[in-house]
Amino acid sequence: MAEVESGFDRRALSPAGAAGLFQLMPDTATRFGLSLWPFDQRYQAKPSATASARYLKYLYERFRDWRLALAAYNAGEGTVQKLLDHYNDTGYDTIAEHLPAETQMYVPRVAAIISLRENRQIESLPAPRS
Repeated sequence: MAEVESGFDRRALSPAGAAGLFQLMPDTATRFGLSLWPFDQRYQAKPSATASARYLKYLYERFRDWRLALAAYNAGEGTVQKLLDHYNDTGYDTIAEHLPAETQMYVPRVAAIISLRENRQIESLPAPRS
């Protein structure tokens, strides 16, 4: 994910305020255990990777689908849930074209990197371990 999120630039900062390798927003970072002061841990590889993994696990457990979890990571869990509710469905394919353009590109990019690096399709990945 860091490859897609930041191009492995640990100093990356988005205009919206997401920072670090995994482009965590401040509220998400603190929610999953990172400190923003006196040093912003979003810029530190190990703590931000751990927080990102915890967040992704939470999203997978909420949506029960890796593509939905990735969409929620990128667009926000509220955005994904509203679309699922609006279209009265639980599947990524139903809402994909209604997601923000950035997210429509993000999910396939992460899936492609997983396929390239791990030789696995995103749909075949196991659920996170407890």
